[in-house]
Amino acid sequence: MFVSDILAQKGIGVHSVAPTTSVAEVSQQLSVRRIGSVLVIDGHGTVLGIVSERDVVRALASEGAAALALEVSQIMTREVVTCDPDDSIEEVMQAMTSGRFRHLPVVRHGDLLGLVSIGDVVKARLAETRHETEALKAYIVAG
Repeated sequence: MFVSDILAQKGIGVHSVAPTTSVAEVSQQLSVRRIGSVLVIDGHGTVLGIVSERDVVRALASEGAAALALEVSQIMTREVVTCDPDDSIEEVMQAMTSGRFRHLPVVRHGDLLGLVSIGDVVKARLAETRHETEALKAYIVAG
C-alpha cells in the first residue's frame, strides 16, 4: 500500500494557516477540528512550516500565556519532512518513527497534495493486514 492509496480514501484536504496567525487561533483550530497539526503556508502556496500540538506545548512551557499572542511563524517547525504519493506505508512509518513526528505532508514536484497522519498510516496498515489475512484464509480453504 502507498501514500496515494491513503489520499484516495481520506481526500486531499489540508488545514493550513498564514505565518501571521496567532498561536491562540491555531490552538482553537486544532481543538475544534480535532486535528494534531496545521501547515503554515505563504500566499503562493509554499509550505513554510508545520505547527503541531507539540509546538504549542513547547511555546507555552517556555513563554507561558504570552505564547498565545505569538505568531505561528515564531513557533513552527521550519524543516518540514515530506513524503511522495508513491512512498510505501512502511517508508512513511519509518520516517515518522525515526523523526518522532506524527504528520507528514505529501508533496510531488513542489506541489502540496495532502497530509497523512500516523492515524491514517495505522488505519491503512490494519486494513492491509486484514486483507492479507483474509487472502491467506481463502488460499488455505481452497487449497
